[in-house]
Amino acid sequence: MKKGKKIAAIVLTSVLGFSLLSGCGSKDTVSAEAQFTKDKTLVVGIDNTYPPMEYVDKNGKTVGFDIEFAKAIGEKMGRKVEFVNSSWDAIFAGLDADKYDLVISSVGVNKDRQEQLALSNPYLANQQVIISSKSGKQIKSVEELAGKKVGVQVSTTSNDTCNYYLSKGIDFDLREYDGMTEAFVALEGGSVDCVVTDLVVGEYYVHKNTNKFVKTCDKLTNEPIAVAAKKSNQALIDKINPILEELSKDGTMTKISKKVFGKDLTQNIDTTLKGYDE
Repeated sequence: MKKGKKIAAIVLTSVLGFSLLSGCGSKDTVSAEAQFTKDKTLVVGIDNTYPPMEYVDKNGKTVGFDIEFAKAIGEKMGRKVEFVNSSWDAIFAGLDADKYDLVISSVGVNKDRQEQLALSNPYLANQQVIISSKSGKQIKSVEELAGKKVGVQVSTTSNDTCNYYLSKGIDFDLREYDGMTEAFVALEGGSVDCVVTDLVVGEYYVHKNTNKFVKTCDKLTNEPIAVAAKKSNQALIDKINPILEELSKDGTMTKISKKVFGKDLTQNIDTTLKGYDE
């Protein structure tokens, strides 16, 4: 989330647990003095179609959990934060091309991403869940996806999860949408029977639309959310991790989480990765 989200080839190796460390010894590693795309500015890539993590509100302002979180990081670093919007399927290519320093956009940690990106310690709990229409069929297991129309955001780990179960013989009609907003519009309108998405997104839509949506199946995967950088910018991730600890200890993370989700999803994060085939 995304979102847990899928990536092309960028690089990272990582150790499970609260410490996700990249490989060392790369000749491409950037020095601590050359970590940023702009002097005194932290440039952050986002996909602003993913409420409540990052989205454009009715006033045209980009808001959400990750926006406040990124600004808090910038404040601790003494740097202005600049956001660059990207479609999700292109966001990591932009990172690799140095269009921004970090992706702070609900990046779910999974084994593939541990091999492809430099990731921070997780800062938010997350998993893949099924959201059903309250007035429709309550889909309570992966097996019950059979014969249904299922909505996902394209190029996300939700998409990956659904494609995995399709490959295992559970036959359903997978509908891919460019943004999560479109997937939930489809669910509300009856174009799909359910949506597979990140817990953080599903909880938000259910909370905001208690008469329309309900979470009917959870923990298809476990994918805590982290800050992402390309491998050659591991020095920046090494600066981010102590800041995450500070933001947790001083209550900033809890405050943002309760404001956005109505609960604290930033403490006691389960960092044991669970994939769809485990």
